[in-house]
Amino acid sequence: MKIGKTIVSEREKVASESERMIVRKKAEKKKKFSIAVFFIVLAFIIVVIAGLVINFANERKKNELPAHIGKEYKPTVEIIDEDGSGYITDKIKSTVGMLEEDFQDYGYKVSRAIVPTATTREVDVYLDGMETYFKIHIDRSTSESAEDAVRMIDYLDKKEITARYVDVRIAGRAYYKL
Repeated sequence: MKIGKTIVSEREKVASESERMIVRKKAEKKKKFSIAVFFIVLAFIIVVIAGLVINFANERKKNELPAHIGKEYKPTVEIIDEDGSGYITDKIKSTVGMLEEDFQDYGYKVSRAIVPTATTREVDVYLDGMETYFKIHIDRSTSESAEDAVRMIDYLDKKEITARYVDVRIAGRAYYKL
């Protein structure tokens, strides 16, 4: 290099204003298209997941429905109303019918059912060959009530206790009175 001389490279192409605008618009369209595709895919994923969750919930609910639904149960035992009004609802009748079947599954036979005075949601169930009766709430699952009652029968037999009644109206709990 000699003094006074400059090194000059080739001059870059000068882009006109309109070319730059075209490139910016293309980049902006590409960005908007990418965002639109992202939200469409996101919405699709959300719809698929929501559908799977709803389907799972419906299947679970269908599996949780008791076998009693859709079948009509009629009691074969006498239902006594202690009030003397003689008003025994269809709910009480179907509950006693279901209880008969549930106790029969455990090898017990219901001998009679009594609706106590001043109650509307309770039935006292007596089993053949037993002095103990069971207080059962008609809004509770009959299969759970029967299961709890049978567990109490086994417990009382093990402890050699003769109870006057066993209260199985509360899920997972049982109380007896001597």
